[in-house]
Amino acid sequence: MPEAPTSLPPARFATRLAARLGEMWHGSPLYGLTLPRQAPLEFLSLPTDPWPGLAARADRLFQGRFAFAGLEVVSPHAAPWDAGIDSLNADPQSIAAWAAELHGFVWLRDFAAQGGEMAQRMSRSLVQHWIERHHAWSPRAWAAPVIGRRLTSWLGAAHFLLKDADAAFGHDLLLSVARQAAHLGRTALRESDPAARAEALLGLVYAAESLPGGHDKWPQALPNLILAWEACLLGDGGHVTRCPSRLFAQFRDVVALQHYLSAGHPERMSLLPLMDRMAPMLRFFRHGDGGLALFHGGEEEPGGALEHALLLSEALIQGKHGKPPASSAASGFERVTAKRALLLLDTGAPSASAMGRPHAAPLAFEFSHGKDRLIVNCGAARRLGGDWAEALAGPAAHATLGIEHARPAPHFTVRLQRHEQDGHAWIDAEHDGWQQAFGLLHRRRLYLGGNGDDLRGEDMLEGGAPDRPRAFTLRFHLHPSVHASLIGTGDTVLLKTQSGTGWRWRGQGGLVRLEDSVYFGQGGELRRTQQIVMGGSAAGLPVLLKWALAKIPG
Repeated sequence: MPEAPTSLPPARFATRLAARLGEMWHGSPLYGLTLPRQAPLEFLSLPTDPWPGLAARADRLFQGRFAFAGLEVVSPHAAPWDAGIDSLNADPQSIAAWAAELHGFVWLRDFAAQGGEMAQRMSRSLVQHWIERHHAWSPRAWAAPVIGRRLTSWLGAAHFLLKDADAAFGHDLLLSVARQAAHLGRTALRESDPAARAEALLGLVYAAESLPGGHDKWPQALPNLILAWEACLLGDGGHVTRCPSRLFAQFRDVVALQHYLSAGHPERMSLLPLMDRMAPMLRFFRHGDGGLALFHGGEEEPGGALEHALLLSEALIQGKHGKPPASSAASGFERVTAKRALLLLDTGAPSASAMGRPHAAPLAFEFSHGKDRLIVNCGAARRLGGDWAEALAGPAAHATLGIEHARPAPHFTVRLQRHEQDGHAWIDAEHDGWQQAFGLLHRRRLYLGGNGDDLRGEDMLEGGAPDRPRAFTLRFHLHPSVHASLIGTGDTVLLKTQSGTGWRWRGQGGLVRLEDSVYFGQGGELRRTQQIVMGGSAAGLPVLLKWALAKIPG
């Protein structure tokens, strides 16, 4: 038997060694002496956070309930960073994500939304305690992306924090911002992941704008940030993770920074090209209720948030962004509209850049009519690891066809043709993700009538070995606002949407049943819902499943 390797490859070993030496240096008392020890006299200017917080979340924070990344730490009598998160029964990824959100202080905007003297006092108390507790470097609290988000949050909330504050708090805040910015200036560009690098550089840009002499100290902060943001985007303006929510998060950062840079200086419009690239793709993924589609870990996002961001962006460019494309080849999606109906189809492969676990559900789709979402994907739990993460990333959590309990091959090819005539549209697509494991090819044809009230589909399995039947399942997850009931001979399902509209779903070629399902599309919280399932065994090939969803006149 060959011996197991006893050492890492040289390049990987060198990277780990450099990171370890960097941690030892940053954590030493000597390193602290290289950071500013005198606070600047004042902030030159301060941004205004354009994004509203949620007072309901502030209520939880007042109770000492710190819920981030699917974990909640209850610490009513102690600061949350002293609460012992590592003792929780959670996977390391989720613990790290919880800590990053905690130390990133985005939740300060929830206190600002709550308003009032009590919210100000608690906000200042937590910031002051953090400064005292974490004045020196530590791996979690001083990770470059975390510092970047924290400086963005602190400076965006500074008007709220400093109102009626005593001089001592103002001094400590200025000094801490200066020290963290100095460290970021040395470490931000070392982040290999473009999204993490952008997170770090964003905080550095805000610090450069806010602190005296900041432009002279970090003259390349903004150009480097633009490069990092561009590296996160595909050619059509979509995000490299293919996740609509990740695109929206970056868009909000770009819009907020441009809003700050151009305040009083209209000529500083360097971020407009980025905004113009991203906005049409955000509209591409927007359903009629104003929220985003659930692909690759995304969520609907809070009501009105997307419209608010787009309106602020258009106010900055003094015009309208481009319309959403019908096809998005780089991102790998198709968008079909007819009157009030919207069909979104995933025609790409999982991205290696996705956070957590990439979703593998080729040819999954979502369908909405007006403000009613009917067919959806399940979304993703906030916790990044464990059984939920595994289940939600696979075909069974999406409106597509799965085989047994398998996942498609990590690399597969999708081929498609799109046709439109007299307002009607249909897409013929196929993927070979099941070829390697089962020798099967999945073909999907979707048709949307010109009035938007008639959606039909055909799903076919071809190839494989007839003597080795494989169980298949075709799923149609329903939005939690939709009520479903199985009627007739068992091949028909009646649907009633939140608006009171009736729809009829019919299927043939497989056993039709209604099953329980889950939905994580709103704030990452689990909601119970239902799914229509067509099942069978691919013994006699090819297998052809036909189905139709039609609005009931009324």
